[in-house]
Amino acid sequence: MTVANKFGVLAEPRFRLLWIGRTTSALGDAMMPVTLAFAVLSAGGSATDIGLVIAATMVARTVLLLIGGALADRLPRRLLVGGSDLFLCAVQAIVGVLFLTGHRSVTILLGTAICYGAASAVTRPAIAGIVPQTVDRAKLQQANGLMELSRGAAQVMGPALAGVAVTTASVGWVYLLDAVTFLVSAITLVFLPLPSTRRTRGTRILKEVAAGWSEVARRPWYWVTLCGHAISNVGSSAFYVLGPVVIARQAGGAANWGMVSASMAVGALLGAATAMRYRPRRPLVAAHLGLLLSVLQLAALTGPFPTVVIMGSALVSAAGVAFANSLWTTAIQRLIPNELLSRVSSYDWLISFTVAPLGYAAVGPLSEAVGATWTLEIATAFAVAGVATVLLVPRVRQLRQTGKGDLHGWPDLDDRATDDTPATKDSACTTTASPESPR
Repeated sequence: MTVANKFGVLAEPRFRLLWIGRTTSALGDAMMPVTLAFAVLSAGGSATDIGLVIAATMVARTVLLLIGGALADRLPRRLLVGGSDLFLCAVQAIVGVLFLTGHRSVTILLGTAICYGAASAVTRPAIAGIVPQTVDRAKLQQANGLMELSRGAAQVMGPALAGVAVTTASVGWVYLLDAVTFLVSAITLVFLPLPSTRRTRGTRILKEVAAGWSEVARRPWYWVTLCGHAISNVGSSAFYVLGPVVIARQAGGAANWGMVSASMAVGALLGAATAMRYRPRRPLVAAHLGLLLSVLQLAALTGPFPTVVIMGSALVSAAGVAFANSLWTTAIQRLIPNELLSRVSSYDWLISFTVAPLGYAAVGPLSEAVGATWTLEIATAFAVAGVATVLLVPRVRQLRQTGKGDLHGWPDLDDRATDDTPATKDSACTTTASPESPR
């Protein structure tokens, strides 16, 4: 058995470096929600302060996301992500030292949250453009599946590690550990060679943001799909708001909700693992049929059903979402020219960040007005309508994929050259070559 067959996409040196860095960083990120709560409380804060700190991260990320996407298409992505990692390494190290020396305040944590949100607004669109530069197209879906699998594993391990670290050491040491994870990620990017790519130059950043919207607007299949995702996200939010309420009425209460959450983590791992091995002929159709599985967890709450049924439905739903995420990400990386990818992807992230909180805010008042069962049925209708909206788009149904990962079924795809570099003839930007490999 060759090395490539044994280790799959990890046999690719560039992707292996990126995967090590991002997986390490993801583990650090997964430790922070638990750590943050105890940090706020140890600084004399309350539950309201915890919410404010979390909201500060989301607001900063949302406000800066489109600018982050434009920067990632304008500057070398490797250096941009590496710089963000080093910045957050310094921020987390400073907070860790301050907490260890007794200088604790909610104000410090609010400032840290803003820094976190601003950095993630840059790194998320940039990473979307880096992954396809590290593997050939035949392994791109496997690469995205592995990235999704690693994030899921980090979400399982991170909170447990944080709980142990906070209990046995202190909050400050966890912040220092998170700083180390950012440093590891930055070091891997130093040694990550990337091929040359076309970059926008000579235009103002806001014009590049507007150009990104123009690219989204002239691809109806893309923006209609984003609208469908937004509708589905609104529906899915009901599970996370009403799930604990429904479970609390049963024997076991909070412990049972913990089991449901654990089953979702297992489901996400299974879905990502499936995406690594299964290459559907109609990738966008398969992705959104996977997304449709999210209705199972909503339906399970309308019961009454035993906790084990809710756990099973949550597992299958989470698997479907993880599978859908991997296929959707791969398709976008293949269909959007690389020099536009970060800006176009930033609109996808923006809709996800903006719409989900609206759903969370609406579910509670609606359930008080019409009852939990009616609210869940309305949420199910939203989830189904969102997927149906996407599947009604002809190009979504027409897109085909070969066993080697080649896409066809659209006239412009069938006419496009089939080399590893995405075609750039539909770019509306003035671009010049800019090498990203290390000096």
